[in-house]
Amino acid sequence: MTAKTSNPVSADAVRLHSRLQGQSAESLADYYSGRKLFGDDFTIAEIREWYELEENACFNIYEQGRKRMPNNDYLHWQFGYRHVLAGRKTLGRVLGLGSGNGEEFRPVRRWIGHLHIVESAGGYFRNDATTTYAKAQADGSLDFPDNFFDTAVNIAVLHHIPNVSHVLRELFRVLKPGGFCLVKEPITTLGEWHRPRKRGLAPCERGFPRALLDEMLRRAGFECVHKTCFEFPPLRHLRDRAGIDTYNSKFWTGLDRLCCRLTDWNYHYHRAQWFQKFAPTYVFLVLRKPAR
Repeated sequence: MTAKTSNPVSADAVRLHSRLQGQSAESLADYYSGRKLFGDDFTIAEIREWYELEENACFNIYEQGRKRMPNNDYLHWQFGYRHVLAGRKTLGRVLGLGSGNGEEFRPVRRWIGHLHIVESAGGYFRNDATTTYAKAQADGSLDFPDNFFDTAVNIAVLHHIPNVSHVLRELFRVLKPGGFCLVKEPITTLGEWHRPRKRGLAPCERGFPRALLDEMLRRAGFECVHKTCFEFPPLRHLRDRAGIDTYNSKFWTGLDRLCCRLTDWNYHYHRAQWFQKFAPTYVFLVLRKPAR
């Protein structure tokens, strides 16, 4: 990123990954249609280029950690943590992939034995007696032994990573048999990638085609325990513009869930028309590594 600009995001926000330069919606049709996931077939050089673009992007979008993030505690508990803790007294040793300042663990800190956060942006690193940070590797490999973690948490991070299939295999590898993995991800393209990104988006992020994500998780070895589609766009805009923490509220989260159920029939991955945007835009998955 360029130190001379007053907005750290703007310089990289207009810079396209080399695989996108000179591309069009037609040349990227296999990806926009959801048949393939853009980035999952990259070479190691292309992966490293992506990593350099994304490394500090979210950290800078949130003004080096100074800008307040929306509070999603109720949603994280309702759609994720409560399913993991059903019948368990602790989350044990926990991996937080791309967890930034660790805010997604607020509802469950008392149930965590030790938290290991693997993060690309070094500005977030704050080690203490219960939390250890490690720098994310560009290729997505995890520097932990097999069967090391009881729980893995991935809150809106995988869509910032190109070679997702490899990272899912790594998550499966480091998780103990019977361990749980939480995944929260967007299920739309997040706009057109071959054009400069809108303010507030990282340079390379893209969501997942819903059916393809399910298949990728199955191929990695995970079984799905619970699945929730959520985030109805009008309610998201209410949150963003009015500053309402809709996903820290039982009422707003319930209303959002109802709207998403009623509009699920209208789901499209790439939403080129305005009416296609009235459908759920995120999924929350509770996954488990099968016990031996």
